[in-house]
Amino acid sequence: MAHLFIAVFFISLSILAFEVLLTRIFAYTSWHHFGYMIISLALLGFGASGSFLALTQRWVKKRAKYFFLASSFACALSLFLATWLSQKIPFEAMRIVWYPGEFLLLLGQYVVLTLPFFFGALCIGISFMMAPRRINLIYAANLVGSGAGALFAVGIMHFLFPLDILRSLSLLALFGALVFAFSLGKEIFGAALVAALIMGVLFLGEEIEFKPSEYKWLSYLRDFPESEVLESRFSPLGQIDVVQSPAIRRKPGLSLAYTEKYPAPQQLALIQDGDSFSAITEFHGDWRGLEFLDYFTSSLAYHLLERPETIVLGAGGGLDVLSALYHRPRAVEAVEIDSEVIDLVNERFGEFSGRLYSGLEVKVNVAEARSFMEKSQRKYDLIQISLMDSFGAASAGVYSLAESFLYTREAFETYLWHLNPGGILSITRWYKQPIRDSIKLFATAVEALEASGVQVPGRHLLLIRGMKTATLLIKASPFTSQDIEKAKIFCASRSFDLCYYFGMPPAEANIYHKLPEPLLYNAAIKILSPEREDFYRRYAFYIRPATDDRPYFFHFFKWRVLPQLADLGRAGMTLADWGYLILVGTLLQAALVSGVLIILPLFFLPKGKAVAGTKWRTLFYFLSIGLGFMFIEMAYIQKFIIFLGHPTYAIAVVVAGFLIFSGLGSFISSRLERKRPGAVLVAVVAIVAIALCEWWLLKIVFHSFLGQSGIVKIVISLAAISPLAFFMGMPFPANLSRLSATEPGLVPWAWGINGFASVLAAVLAIMLAISLGFRGVVVLAVVFYAVAAASALRRGFP
Repeated sequence: MAHLFIAVFFISLSILAFEVLLTRIFAYTSWHHFGYMIISLALLGFGASGSFLALTQRWVKKRAKYFFLASSFACALSLFLATWLSQKIPFEAMRIVWYPGEFLLLLGQYVVLTLPFFFGALCIGISFMMAPRRINLIYAANLVGSGAGALFAVGIMHFLFPLDILRSLSLLALFGALVFAFSLGKEIFGAALVAALIMGVLFLGEEIEFKPSEYKWLSYLRDFPESEVLESRFSPLGQIDVVQSPAIRRKPGLSLAYTEKYPAPQQLALIQDGDSFSAITEFHGDWRGLEFLDYFTSSLAYHLLERPETIVLGAGGGLDVLSALYHRPRAVEAVEIDSEVIDLVNERFGEFSGRLYSGLEVKVNVAEARSFMEKSQRKYDLIQISLMDSFGAASAGVYSLAESFLYTREAFETYLWHLNPGGILSITRWYKQPIRDSIKLFATAVEALEASGVQVPGRHLLLIRGMKTATLLIKASPFTSQDIEKAKIFCASRSFDLCYYFGMPPAEANIYHKLPEPLLYNAAIKILSPEREDFYRRYAFYIRPATDDRPYFFHFFKWRVLPQLADLGRAGMTLADWGYLILVGTLLQAALVSGVLIILPLFFLPKGKAVAGTKWRTLFYFLSIGLGFMFIEMAYIQKFIIFLGHPTYAIAVVVAGFLIFSGLGSFISSRLERKRPGAVLVAVVAIVAIALCEWWLLKIVFHSFLGQSGIVKIVISLAAISPLAFFMGMPFPANLSRLSATEPGLVPWAWGINGFASVLAAVLAIMLAISLGFRGVVVLAVVFYAVAAASALRRGFP
């Protein structure tokens, strides 16, 4: 039996690590939201395996060991082959609005990527049938293996590129298959070993080329004259490519009034995940040719402050840091999340960049910007946040599902706290039509100022725009008349438009880059007036400020606008934030497929009035705990992002914590149930109590330990997760064991229902978080656990 547990552990590890790896692959080849959608639907393979076993269980039971062995080999092989095939399908996310044929290619992605999850889940479902009295131990091996997979995936990304990681995962799954084959005798083990060697030689040696979308910056740059990728690096934070071409000129939002006095220095393109573009600029101490650094909208703050002590959040290739140094500050501090970026600028291309990040003038911090500001105690004269995303992707609504704690109301309150008296927070974003980002940014600033106790927030705000960018300045003290005059001179000499300052007459807006009406000015006046709520409600896009509980700054979609956009045809639909629409489509597809595959086995399962009642209780119970488990897990991932410093690390630690400690709960669940009947009900009560209480207590814990080292914060995180996760591991195996004892024919179906619930919850939780916030998601999770308890208690379970 130990061989079975080991096999389940390694197969589970491989599948969960593969899921994490796919998120990084799709973040590079497409956009991570499409990857999220494809992976969510591919996970339907978990549910489909349960439906398959429910329909074929009589046949499978007779040969269960051999089916397990075959499925484990199929899982190992399909991990590699499914990825290889998916890269051969020419699906292009950005064309989906224009070409209906893309939906067929998308369907192909679904089908291909479903295979590894189907075969992996099939192994676990068959193991339940092979050892019905050890369901709790099998489930524990599954959970602990999956938790180890989350940690393994993130850890190995520091050392290997995706293709090598994929090969490693296939080999780990093969190892699990061989361990099980060893328990079946020497002849079968020998045959399995030969099969594994053949698979390794024929398939794992194949190359897979991961190509970024043709609409991403990296694809454009490869077509530049004399283009060459000089360096590529990979980590859990994504892939970085450095591209060289004499045609590269990165001056985002440069004033049309700028005239070049000296030849601008050469630049290298630093591309993250194929699209996020920042420049490494050639610099050897000579400022000639760098005059353009004073012709961005983001340069305004340097004209209002005298030698400011500056911090640049999201330093990237260093253009904003170089701009800060150009304006002769008293000190410059930079925050960059990826240590690989710092190493590329300072070491690999240090001779080119002048080792920008290693001089005495710049202090560099490797950290996530919001997390760094939360734990820092320093104050600054100027906080710069500039263009931390791609213009094309932002315009297309690709980021509409992206969580961003950088632009929430609470984040703005934190930034304001870090300003010295008279200090300025400068935020620059892409200026896009229809106008959404700039208005939402202004609304967020107004509400953050009000929350900080400012009585007249309009006096603290100044907004300007160019053709491609808009910059909002938020001052700790009111802007003076001298500040306003300096801003007017700055804008007039650079052909930038003033959009708002306190007391600004309408005639001063909309002068250089003319629109039919001064939309930003009008919006600012409405937001600062008593009509704010009415303006939020009537505006065509969702512009209410994002919060830490609903951190979706880039979500602008409103359902009532959809018919108007549809009337404009395909061109109108491109104006919609179709990332959200794709999420809705994903949910509908997942619900449809899940519904069919859940209902289909009902026609083949045992009949009878008593059995019928058990079927419905089984459906409600396992669907509810599946939804509840995933809702809590996803809400906790969001909750820990700021504390742990990055979404990737939050996913790894939280998922691993929940799965490993749930595995421990599963391990002892049957013993507790035998000694204390009703222990599952106690576990559900504990889940409800801990989930509701801990959600509020975590804020205190995070505040107390935010300044600690990464290792300490990981330990604190696991300690906080462990009690809840421990009890969450009990309800599923305990009642699946009961079901196995009384209605064994329903066990595969119950396993499938739980898998379908996980898929639905993964998509539904995001939609609900956008509308209700993650606090609401936790409350709904508690409701689902209550429904599960009621289903178990009704006339007993099963």
